[in-house]
Amino acid sequence: MEKSILFASCCVDGLKEAWECYGFHTYGSEEDLTDLSEEQAVEHILREKNKSNVSACFSINFYPNLAEACHSLEMDYIVWGWDCPQATLWHKSSRYNGNYIFVFDHKQYQRLAGRGLKVYYLPLSSDTDFFDQCIQKDAGTSKGKWEADVAFVGNLYNDRDHSLYDEIAYLPPYLRGYLEALMTAQRKMWGVDLISESISEYAMGLLKKYIKWDLGDRYEEGVYEVLTENVIGQKIAQLERKEACSYLARNFNFRLYTGSDTSFDPLISNYGYADYLTRMPLVFHYSKINIHIQLRSIPSGMSLRILDVLACEGFLLTNYQPEIEEYFMDGEELVVYYDFDDMYEKIRYYLAHEDERKRIAHAGYLKVKEEFNYIKGVEKILQVWGQ
Repeated sequence: MEKSILFASCCVDGLKEAWECYGFHTYGSEEDLTDLSEEQAVEHILREKNKSNVSACFSINFYPNLAEACHSLEMDYIVWGWDCPQATLWHKSSRYNGNYIFVFDHKQYQRLAGRGLKVYYLPLSSDTDFFDQCIQKDAGTSKGKWEADVAFVGNLYNDRDHSLYDEIAYLPPYLRGYLEALMTAQRKMWGVDLISESISEYAMGLLKKYIKWDLGDRYEEGVYEVLTENVIGQKIAQLERKEACSYLARNFNFRLYTGSDTSFDPLISNYGYADYLTRMPLVFHYSKINIHIQLRSIPSGMSLRILDVLACEGFLLTNYQPEIEEYFMDGEELVVYYDFDDMYEKIRYYLAHEDERKRIAHAGYLKVKEEFNYIKGVEKILQVWGQ
């Protein structure tokens, strides 16, 4: 029987090709199923199932509407989580037997498994073949356009959708002081998750009086804490990224690629949003040093940005994360900093040591090409799924 899988939304070609390498026919719905209601998703999936005999639905991140639809149609639902945290994984539909949920952050995995959720640990992957094509097609013609000593690609989390913390100015002084002291302490340490581990039950109880999440009755206990931790984590990211960008703009040939507002500092050169498939690979490849400042809501794992920089054979200077040292050699395949002062000193060092910088970038590229490709990622999914 033909093996077929339905992609719930638009996905990178390399991931579809990886499924096809294992004998699967891949299909995409005419509409993005993640945006539909459960009833609409059932209708679309059933139509595709009758037409193509698909045996499972696949999505990046977990969507309760898809879990409900697949459950009602007795289909398997495969999820590869690229975001952390995913509050939707506290939805009751996450417990259906037909779900196969993979997450890239080991601490998130432990937290979910501790609730009895059927979940699996799987680091993310990147597509060196696709990025190679982009870079080879350019053939150095736009190097002058994208080259900078130091570059950062990312959200500053200061827009309305990501700055909820700034909107809760009504918190009582004690509670705001407690949270800000906690954020100050967290900012001094990478690789330690103070936010989820240190908020007292008393403080969380107070927060529940002042911040309301209208989630209905389909979410399990614990989702409130996850949502609140994410709001605090985004505020820390805002503070850290604005601070770092201002310093870098004053001390280096620095380019920021973001859709965020940078009017807070006119010295920052904002080159706008870097499209994932076109501009981003060239920025990573041609920039001498790519800075990574990971979102604090990812406590231990490696975000996709880390792997993408390396997949473009870019030199990566990233904050410390526990899982980085499990897979990469610091100073050999990438470089880790432990605080911003350490970051700035390492920028100066590696700008002055071009040969070493290029050697490290190439070694990181080879590691991702060999170990963090979609073929291996899908292989691990299939081992669990039993297909």
